[in-house]
Amino acid sequence: MVVGTPLGKGVFVPIPTFFKDNEDLDFDSLEKHIRHLSKKGLAGIILLGSNGEAVHLSGAERQQVITKGCEYVKKYDHSMKVIAGASAGSVRVTVEFTKQAADAGAEYAMVLPPSYYRANMDNEAIESFYISVADQSPVPVVIYNYPGVTQGIDIAVQSIERLAKHKNIVGIKGTDGNMGKVGYLGARIKPEDNFSLLAGSASFFLPALTVGAVGLVPALGNVAPRACVEVQRLFDNGKLEAAKQLQQQLVESDDALVRWYGNPGVKAAMNHVLGWGGQPRSPLRLPSKDKVDRIVDVVVQALSIENSLLKT
Repeated sequence: MVVGTPLGKGVFVPIPTFFKDNEDLDFDSLEKHIRHLSKKGLAGIILLGSNGEAVHLSGAERQQVITKGCEYVKKYDHSMKVIAGASAGSVRVTVEFTKQAADAGAEYAMVLPPSYYRANMDNEAIESFYISVADQSPVPVVIYNYPGVTQGIDIAVQSIERLAKHKNIVGIKGTDGNMGKVGYLGARIKPEDNFSLLAGSASFFLPALTVGAVGLVPALGNVAPRACVEVQRLFDNGKLEAAKQLQQQLVESDDALVRWYGNPGVKAAMNHVLGWGGQPRSPLRLPSKDKVDRIVDVVVQALSIENSLLKT
């Protein structure tokens, strides 16, 4: 069994998978985006997460995206770590995906709990799944708790506490937004466990930091990476009032970018403020122009903060 390298702390941006108009993979935009994110103080990026439309890719395409993503990270900012999504419905295929991720250069694998056979996935089954995957994965495993895409499966806090003891399970991305859960785990997970609690949304980053989180996975980071990093920098330096003010300024932009229209909304905003983003794969589609205008009207607030921070 591999003893996983600690994930550590910081902001890990979940980047989209980019497509051309004909829905072929667009590696030029992937390179542009990783270059854009470089040197912003990020701890790393996540490929093939929910924001990366992993479920829309073939096995060969998954390999290509991870390979190219790792190549561009090494080219522009080798300090960033690469986490690759490796979720599947069985232990066997999930392990295959972790091996694929490792072969392509990723340093960590992020894994959702299986949810197709929802009625059979009790706490014992979920724990057994993660232990079996972690025992066989060549790279450290990051648990991904996102009830919104797993038929409501919300991994029990006691299960997470037990899984945190596994030497090849190094963290969790919590998109559930449960601060009570973060606080419970923050109080019980020991430093020697080398287990990182990552908030799954910029909208509750500071509250999560105050009760034990050590990092963030923000879709908002695609357009305002430095602003997300700044929240943690202020918190770490004891500047809680400044961190609070910045957190409050980012909440509405995060809500508009992520919650209104999901991945298509993220891409639409990126098209407008960055010049790349493209479109999602069918059956997803970009929001209508009036909806995009509504998103952008709010997201420009975060972009203004981002630009001011980059000037300092």
